[in-house]
Amino acid sequence: MKVAVQTLGCKVNQSESAIISGLLKEGGFEVVDSSESPDILIINTCTVTKKSDYQSRQMIRRAVKSGAKVVATGCYAQLRHDELHNIKGLSLIVGNHAKEDIVNRLNLLYKGNGVSEILIGEPNNIFKPHAYRSDRSRAFMKIQDGCDSSCTYCSVPLARGRNRSLSAEDVIDTAGMLTSQGYEEIVLTGIHIGCYGLDLNPSTSLLNLAERLSIKYPQIRLRLSSIEPQEFESGILDLMKDKNVCPHIHIPLQSGSDKILLNMGRKYNASFFSKLINDIAEKVPGVSIGTDIIAGFPGEEDDDFQASYDLLAELPLSYLHVFPYSNRPGTKASGYPNQVNEQIKKERTRMLRELGMTKKNHYISKQIGKRLDVIIERSMATTEYHEAISDNYLKIKVKGNGLIKGKRYQVTFKKLEGSDIICTQD
Repeated sequence: MKVAVQTLGCKVNQSESAIISGLLKEGGFEVVDSSESPDILIINTCTVTKKSDYQSRQMIRRAVKSGAKVVATGCYAQLRHDELHNIKGLSLIVGNHAKEDIVNRLNLLYKGNGVSEILIGEPNNIFKPHAYRSDRSRAFMKIQDGCDSSCTYCSVPLARGRNRSLSAEDVIDTAGMLTSQGYEEIVLTGIHIGCYGLDLNPSTSLLNLAERLSIKYPQIRLRLSSIEPQEFESGILDLMKDKNVCPHIHIPLQSGSDKILLNMGRKYNASFFSKLINDIAEKVPGVSIGTDIIAGFPGEEDDDFQASYDLLAELPLSYLHVFPYSNRPGTKASGYPNQVNEQIKKERTRMLRELGMTKKNHYISKQIGKRLDVIIERSMATTEYHEAISDNYLKIKVKGNGLIKGKRYQVTFKKLEGSDIICTQD
């Protein structure tokens, strides 16, 4: 029986889809691309914004029209299963808590015993990576799930539950499994990885875990996903200098206005964020630092927006992820007064994205002539170039022969051709 998995959303979802695919393969299913007429289509959904809700529904409806039996899982399925239940032809809805049991559920579904079933429960376990299958050149390894923060705009804790960590031993064993499969970069990901290990007994930390992985697997390139500003540990910078951890870090800001940060429930102010980013840039020259920013949070006035814009403009950031505020049902901010007009929100989003492109182009221009550590992501059929991702998170094109997907190479950044970063193999 052929099964395909389609994924929306964050690296956690990507990681869990790879685990599901691995479990399916071990369970005797044939895992195929969605274009290969699968018998069952699993849609791993996202609910971080209204747009992702819409994209989840759209993907499910397309899957139903394909004639396959369709399974919805992920955060949108967890929180809005009542909306999905109205989609005719959807066979199974699996909440985040039951992903680990999805192979058994598919066997029941295939036998006709699981039609229109809804499996929704409290997400209080952690989906362990017993297996892994992905066509990606880099492995996404989930080390943590859930979140204990109470950001007023975010529905993720509702969909993912409280903070819980995979044991360090399980993480190290999983890294060994991924290494044996040939992966040369592992991305440590989770909903709130800065809290990794606080719930374990004895407690530990993200820094301690990264140090252990660096010692155990010195040949592997480690990359850290998003870390909250107040949880960033300076010892991570030493690992970046030693080249075990990629010189790339993503630290969300969300707003440069202290008033808005307070209303968001964030646990830092703009000056704290500014000092942190400048310290990182000073201690690791050339580091790539990205951030998230929300435009049009309720109550954001012109001077609040300007504070965000000015702060971002002055900081040594290499890229921005800009999101217009999206009202999420069940969150505290959904009931806030002074919701920002959609047209104003759209204009502020445009301005911030333009600033983000300026920051990105400035960072890229400073890399010309430098040597980069890259992993090949795919070959381009019509040219002699290969697409790759560098340790400092640049999408580049490498000119060379015999380069293999998923393998690491040292290259030199030669030139820019339009928006393309052209490198040659050393």
